[in-house]
Amino acid sequence: MKRTFLLALVVLLSGMMAKAQFFASMNLMTPHYYPGEIYFADGHHEAYDEIELPRVGKSQLGVKKNKDDKKRIDIEAIDIVGIKIWHKDFPDKQHVLYYVHARKSMMQSDHQWGNPIAGSAWGVVYQCEQYYQMNKKNGDLDFVKFVGGNGPDTPTLYYLKRPGKEEAELIIINEKWAMRKKIAEHFVENEKIYEGIKSGKLKPSDIQYILDEMAGSKPAETPQAIPTAEETIEVETQDTQNGVVGDDE
Repeated sequence: MKRTFLLALVVLLSGMMAKAQFFASMNLMTPHYYPGEIYFADGHHEAYDEIELPRVGKSQLGVKKNKDDKKRIDIEAIDIVGIKIWHKDFPDKQHVLYYVHARKSMMQSDHQWGNPIAGSAWGVVYQCEQYYQMNKKNGDLDFVKFVGGNGPDTPTLYYLKRPGKEEAELIIINEKWAMRKKIAEHFVENEKIYEGIKSGKLKPSDIQYILDEMAGSKPAETPQAIPTAEETIEVETQDTQNGVVGDDE
């Protein structure tokens, strides 16, 4: 009898957890809008009363210039370098997300949103979470992961963006090299780095060292931490979709 009760309890709790995860995922797929600024690829930026919080796969962002506007307009993500966004109750907590136009790979979307974690003149690596949410209690920008349930764990994706290249390449998934030997091909011009990645001696945690070596040991030109509203991200690129977001006045 006791064993039957415990089994029933486990089934009930599993069902409740699956249901909670379902509603949480539905909430993340619902558009949410916050005040902020959009930095465009042509160099200008504009403030909006409402900007849609990016989600994985979003090729457009819905915006309202003024909150009293009757309709939102859609802005193509490919025309955006990045956004600066905040919760209306916490205007001093401003968050930056870059648009990463990625090469479509496996099951991953070619429209990603994230931040640079390492970089040099040779290239920049962006960390892209798949779901973001604005914390209404403290104004923080959180990323959300689903573990197990009806599908695989939500991955964290890392993309390499090279100057002059239109698309960023997926190189790391969940802090592990994705198809290590294939990834090594991106670094074939440096035999030491190429062999190190292919053999497994170089890990994803070595990414800043790898980018420095690829650039000839020049100092990193991209902040390794997520930038604040007061900082400007400077990447030595001329014709890239991912450039500068920050205060430029």
